[in-house]
Amino acid sequence: MQKVVPPRLLVPYLSGKRTVISGYVYRVQDCVRLTTPEALFHGLDLSFDGSELFPEVPELYVMRWHARDVDTYAVPYGPHMGGDWSDAPPFAGNGFTTSSDHVVPQFHTVPTPIPAGAEIIHVTDEGERRFAEYDGLTWRPCA
Repeated sequence: MQKVVPPRLLVPYLSGKRTVISGYVYRVQDCVRLTTPEALFHGLDLSFDGSELFPEVPELYVMRWHARDVDTYAVPYGPHMGGDWSDAPPFAGNGFTTSSDHVVPQFHTVPTPIPAGAEIIHVTDEGERRFAEYDGLTWRPCA
């Protein structure tokens, strides 16, 4: 699974002040074509009101982890799809982001502890690199 880390939460995560993952998340395999910050911005609906990001953002940080408990992740279906979810964007209500260029299934998770082995990936137009790895207690920089 993966989630873009909002800029205001990067330091709280790395310092151990934020220890949970919550909100809208995506399977890594569904995002393989989203290789730049701009592609992630558009593909994952990061243009919602209140977002700290913009289309020309030069870099993003993405947290990735192995999903261990499928019950933690729900497909957010709105009433028009037979569900009972109601939320502000990036919620679309159909189980996918609203991107017209990429088909990306959308999932939601309640606050869940960051699992050991999670990584934060630094993404730029030049590619991505491992930035930090979580050992279950603290984030450690990657070489």
